[in-house]
Amino acid sequence: MNLFRRLFSGKKEKKIDLKFPTSWEMVDAEQFRKICVILSLPGIGREQALFLCLCALTDIRPDNPDKYDPKKITGLQPFIINGQTHLVKAADIAAACGQIAFVYDTIGLTPSPFKEVDRMLYGKSFRQFFTADSYILRYGSDPNPAYLKEAAKVLTDGRVRKLLDWQRKAMVIWWNGLKDWMRMKYPYVFQPSEGSIGISGKTQAEILQDLLSCMNDNKPQENEKILKTEVHQVLYSLNKIYEAHVNKRVPQ
Repeated sequence: MNLFRRLFSGKKEKKIDLKFPTSWEMVDAEQFRKICVILSLPGIGREQALFLCLCALTDIRPDNPDKYDPKKITGLQPFIINGQTHLVKAADIAAACGQIAFVYDTIGLTPSPFKEVDRMLYGKSFRQFFTADSYILRYGSDPNPAYLKEAAKVLTDGRVRKLLDWQRKAMVIWWNGLKDWMRMKYPYVFQPSEGSIGISGKTQAEILQDLLSCMNDNKPQENEKILKTEVHQVLYSLNKIYEAHVNKRVPQ
């Protein structure tokens, strides 16, 4: 967590430390909810959203500037912090908002939007992962909220059947971060090199067929067992299979 900044109350300078996350990995579940509530507000711009995120994450709120002589608060902004009003340098607020810009500019592994779902999907089956991923990919090309609702139903075993606006935003942000993390953890599956048999550039049906054929040892009857297996067990095995395939093709 980063510390910020210098704040002023009257003529006496007083330093107050406010803590806030500066990356998705540092965000806890409640902070993630607050950020996604703000990002899902209709018609909100980047600058306003970052300012609202700063206020929400640090539990500060703007005070009415009309209470002050404008000549005496040039370059300062009034805020209520811990029940007291402080005059804060506008430049410090801008700098803090810049540190929160990760919510727009980066991808990272966030908390899961659902309490019953681990943020890395441990404990979920390969079928649940692949089905949810297919729905979310469809949402990316056709932003119909029904696709996200179906993905949530799959991941929560039907317990979540309706999504609030902030949950839809959170689900997309989380899934993007999860897939990015998976690309690093299982590179031969998600980032295939030339000549490999990875899963890029194919339809979802073709991808699933290829994945199952790599693992079923020419026994299609094993497919159902594979689909029910924990997702990371499947991805780990696939990564090993694809790695061996690539290394076999590389001249020694």
